[in-house]
Amino acid sequence: MDSSGGLYDAAARLSQFRELRGRGALCSTVTETLATEAAEEFLRCFTERREYLADAITLLAEIATLDEPCLAEPGQRATFPILVERLSDSFDPRFCSLYDRAFAQMIEICRRLPGGAKLDAALRRFGLNNAADLLARKSRIRQHRSIPAAEREKVRKVVVLSRVTLGAEVAVTSIAIQKTKRSFPNAEVVILGSPKLHHLFGGDAQLRIREVLYRSDGSLLERLNSWMPLLEVVAHEIGGLSPEEYIVIDPDSRLLQLGLLPVAEDSRYFFLESRAFGALGDGSMSAITLRWLNASFGGSDALLPAVNLRAPDLNFARNITSKLRASGQGSLIALSLGVGGNPQKRLPDPFEERLLLALLSSGCRLLLDKGAGEEEMRRTDILTEHLRASGRTVIEADRFNAEEWISAPEIRCDVLTWHGEIGPFAALAGSSDEYIGYDSAGQHIAAAQGIPTVTVFTEAATPIFQERWMPAGPGRVSLVAQQAKGRRPHTSDEVLAEVMQRHHKNSLGGSQKTNPTVE
Repeated sequence: MDSSGGLYDAAARLSQFRELRGRGALCSTVTETLATEAAEEFLRCFTERREYLADAITLLAEIATLDEPCLAEPGQRATFPILVERLSDSFDPRFCSLYDRAFAQMIEICRRLPGGAKLDAALRRFGLNNAADLLARKSRIRQHRSIPAAEREKVRKVVVLSRVTLGAEVAVTSIAIQKTKRSFPNAEVVILGSPKLHHLFGGDAQLRIREVLYRSDGSLLERLNSWMPLLEVVAHEIGGLSPEEYIVIDPDSRLLQLGLLPVAEDSRYFFLESRAFGALGDGSMSAITLRWLNASFGGSDALLPAVNLRAPDLNFARNITSKLRASGQGSLIALSLGVGGNPQKRLPDPFEERLLLALLSSGCRLLLDKGAGEEEMRRTDILTEHLRASGRTVIEADRFNAEEWISAPEIRCDVLTWHGEIGPFAALAGSSDEYIGYDSAGQHIAAAQGIPTVTVFTEAATPIFQERWMPAGPGRVSLVAQQAKGRRPHTSDEVLAEVMQRHHKNSLGGSQKTNPTVE
């Protein structure tokens, strides 16, 4: 149904858009309405009638590739947060094929644009001349393959592709890194991704991190064109090696648009379609990744997510937390209330303020990450203003004044906030007694370091999403779900009460780093 209550006519909407574009009569309000409606109706028609609205995808792609950023931005939002993320987060195998068909169509549109000429040429070098070729290749790489032990001995280089988002780097990519070290003893392991990988794995002398740029906030065409520099990096890494001397591991990376774009010979490319595990009980993303890796490369390794932080970050965190501990009693609780730009992952105000006050009233002191982006920082600033008004002492640390606190003889406060890179906060979380936060990177980073972790999933998170993104690590992990399977949604008061109950249990039980538990 469209906004007027009639049946949605994708072809008519596409014609309307093209007519307005031809007259120069587009505005951001119009593209917002057309793009959001196209994405929503595409999903609805497929879910209800198994109907594929090709014109809706064409409309989305044409809006997302407009020259004027203000007009194109609604198309980006409708394509990624609304369409792509919903298809991925459903963990419905049917939606894997639907994503492939829709995104292959978008690639086909983009490669025909003037700005897509290099993209088209690069795809043709792989023999991929149209959307049908992309889909046929995707069907082939879905077939599971394995490497016998004798062949694994010949491999001299393993290239692992980044998952792009920090939480997935810990939950998924860290498992792949550990497994490849065990399975390919004669190989160098190289991970390709953003500079932030140094903050998570920079302390691992056996791992080489090579930076590649992917614009998560870029336009549709910019995201696709970022594939070509990646091709050059991979070609450089495997240059001079015969096919049996290298492999590429793709754990469902956005760098290759979830397997739709090629990067090397398909025979040396191993693709985990992590979204295809559609049943409750299949386990977390970490468990799924490990099963696939064991099946592909042999063995029955039992691995947990891990980070390997850099020495300067670890030293900074030990310095800060030791001074905080020396200045008073009570547990140190690390918190991140960031949601990665997705407001559906947070509970409505005043939940966060009440949580902080409840923890402080129980005798704890807090290490609070200020988050990323203007909106998250604004919310944190409001929280700290309210805490100060209630009589609490708040110290704000950042990368500019970090040396001041490192050299300070003592640190006395109720709350210390951190604004800066993820590495120092990851180390602060790892030096704390407990971590509490929404579903975000912080939960995975803390759990991987064995810190008792309490994760809050809001009503927007389905049971299967909760299962897949449950953090894992060598310590107690607790999940507080606003909406659990078969139960009515909890109120914010009930969620807060359960978080505090889990917190008190952690306070009594310690870290249990040698006995992993999930609750």
